[in-house]
Amino acid sequence: MWKNYLKIAWRVLKKNRLYTGLNIFGLTLGISGFLMMMLFVQDELSYDQYIPESSSIYRVSSHWGNFKTASYATAPPSLGPRIASDIPEVAAVTRILKWNDFTIQPGSGANKDEIFREEKVFYAEPNFFQVFDLPLVAGSKEKALSQPNFIAITASMAKKYFGEIPAPEVLGKVLLIGSNDPTPREIAAVLEDIPSQSHIQFDMLVYEPGMYQEIFLMDSWSWSILNTYVKIPNGDSEVVKTKLDQIVANYAIPAFGAEEDGSDYNLQLMPIKDIHLKSHLLRELEANGYESYVYIFSLVAVFVLLLACINFMNLATAKAGLRSMEVGVRKVMGSAKSQLIYQFLTEAFILVLISIALSLIIVQLSNGLFNEISGKELQFNMIGNPWIWVFIPVLLVSLTLLSGAYPAFYLSSFKPLLIMKKQLTVGKNSHSFRNALVIFQFATSLTLIICTLLVQRQMSFIQNSNPGFDKEQLVIIHNDGEIRNEQREDFKARFSSSSQIQSMSFSTGIPMAGQFQMRSFNLKNETEEQGMNWYEADADYMDTYAFELVEGRNFALTQGADAGKIIINEKAASYLGIAADPIGQIVVKNQGAEDEATLEVIGMVKDFNFESYRNEIKPLVIEYMHDYFLRDYISVRVQGSNVEAAIDELRTGWKDYEPRVPMNFSFLDQDFARVYQSEMKMADLLQVLTVMSILIACLGLFGLTAYTTHLRTKEIGIRKVFGATMPEIFLMLSASYLKLVAVSILLAVPIAIYFMSQWLEEFAYKTGISVGLIVLAIVTCLGLAAGTIFFQTFKSIQADPVKSLKDE
Repeated sequence: MWKNYLKIAWRVLKKNRLYTGLNIFGLTLGISGFLMMMLFVQDELSYDQYIPESSSIYRVSSHWGNFKTASYATAPPSLGPRIASDIPEVAAVTRILKWNDFTIQPGSGANKDEIFREEKVFYAEPNFFQVFDLPLVAGSKEKALSQPNFIAITASMAKKYFGEIPAPEVLGKVLLIGSNDPTPREIAAVLEDIPSQSHIQFDMLVYEPGMYQEIFLMDSWSWSILNTYVKIPNGDSEVVKTKLDQIVANYAIPAFGAEEDGSDYNLQLMPIKDIHLKSHLLRELEANGYESYVYIFSLVAVFVLLLACINFMNLATAKAGLRSMEVGVRKVMGSAKSQLIYQFLTEAFILVLISIALSLIIVQLSNGLFNEISGKELQFNMIGNPWIWVFIPVLLVSLTLLSGAYPAFYLSSFKPLLIMKKQLTVGKNSHSFRNALVIFQFATSLTLIICTLLVQRQMSFIQNSNPGFDKEQLVIIHNDGEIRNEQREDFKARFSSSSQIQSMSFSTGIPMAGQFQMRSFNLKNETEEQGMNWYEADADYMDTYAFELVEGRNFALTQGADAGKIIINEKAASYLGIAADPIGQIVVKNQGAEDEATLEVIGMVKDFNFESYRNEIKPLVIEYMHDYFLRDYISVRVQGSNVEAAIDELRTGWKDYEPRVPMNFSFLDQDFARVYQSEMKMADLLQVLTVMSILIACLGLFGLTAYTTHLRTKEIGIRKVFGATMPEIFLMLSASYLKLVAVSILLAVPIAIYFMSQWLEEFAYKTGISVGLIVLAIVTCLGLAAGTIFFQTFKSIQADPVKSLKDE
């Protein structure tokens, strides 16, 4: 019996090639888009799940006041030992620190004479693997961090340094770490590469007693610098959270000097599996995604798939009249209703099966392109990805029922007596249902068009608006003490006559760095303190970035002349209550602390965005740079179009000061764009899904118009004989469908405006919802619908009426 169903279904599909082709093309588009987005969603939801016992691991973050002004993904050094001693529910606590770049030279092998600059190196505590039991390729994890002369590296780094040799042979080999006086470190463990679905990305782990003593054991509750993780094996997170509150009350607040100074300080626990999508704090290790985007793409992917199924239902019910005689004959010959349902479902099954097979091929072939668009490293691996083997059969059955059930039950319900007497009329219910589906298709497509245009408008606003400084032509060199304090002025002087370099500045902070330090400030003789972002900069900083001074002056070029002087932004002046008269005001930094300093305000700079546009501009204090011993930045403004020549000149100058260390640099405008990586990906993916949805909707309209035109061929001929013009016939054929598109517009516009208003609320600085863009989207949608109808009806309108009427 089933063989007969398949044979008949195949014959029917071959006979109706246009109908079959439209359905397969539409379903293939919908399934391909759906599979791609499910790969994206699966990737986003799988972060940090590769870690054994990941459900028991939490990160501790620190917060001052409301969760938007001073919320850090890090915690103070004093917290770790207190958790270990005061919270027995915590099985283990460990901390890591991303501090600076590492200069590394292999001690042997083919690359022994090459020097590398590595960014993904973390200082770690010896108990790191008690919390993160990461997969091991060779060696001993316990040994790797037990002594300062051992290290742990990943498999890819082992290959990079020593080539294609077995991992066990890498053990015991030496890496020379450091620039001028490198320290030999023996490789004690080779770990599996950290997957891209991890918020902790490292190539090497190092235990450094000096750094451990200086930072990890520092007695400080105010400096949130360490990424702190705890393992809570029995799900006692609420108990641990309560005891963290007790630690804050017993140790942190008294350490601030006065109870009111830290009364709004608190610590939070977050499961590591939630970090990627739910955490957007300062000092995140990686740029995270957004949970809302996962929901959006999941929903859009489902809707694109639904659009393809709707095409099938629309075309099947539209062709009901042409298959009514088939149904009547089958029923007269004894076919039961269930047999007819099976027959029509079989046809749907074959179409869905072919479409899924084509979709799998398309997704595989377009994997690289999709990764480029999404910024991911997705692999469509049917063998290695078990969810595909479960998902594809479920998708096959679901789509067969979803797309084929209504047409099957609808067609099988025809009464044979009415069919044979040619008294069967397709009722209003089928037309109403079909019209509703067309409205749904175009409402979905138009909503996506509007959302895509508005997302692009917001991204364009971010990229093209003035952040308060000139971010173009700025090269940022990461200086980890290679150019020392006493060498700064000499280094800058080397390029003073260069035609490629306009200006150069040293500073401990730059816009979009995301690692700003906090200090408390108050006016002299006043006790009320304000927590503010703070960093140091030299006298060339303001000119290099082209900041706008509102009042006062820049730092003096005479070295050391402005020690103890600061420049503040407008928001800082407002917080301190000196906005009306800031110049000459005396403020105290970190009052009562070891590094307390009395500073004079000499300038006020116009507010600029030094963080994401999602956040409001915060108070900022820039202190004149003195003997800073930690990592800093060299900001270089290059001029002219030959940026590569400027980079080469900088490299040459750099080698004169530090020949062993490669110069590590980036472009500020690219760093700026990386902050909005998730939004950029969202815009690109929405574009792809929007094009797919429009194509599918137009395919459905194309098929329906083809069927309608076929039924009205004689009517068209009669109207032409009586003098109807081409525009009149086109309006006659398209009026009903354009009305449906108009209804879809009325539904789509408020829905799109609502969702985009919600999304734009996430940005402190945003563009409005443009009426012009909405009108453009509407015109585009109407134009596509009219163009689709015209393309299909043109041939019929142009046809000789004699041919269509010759049978009459």
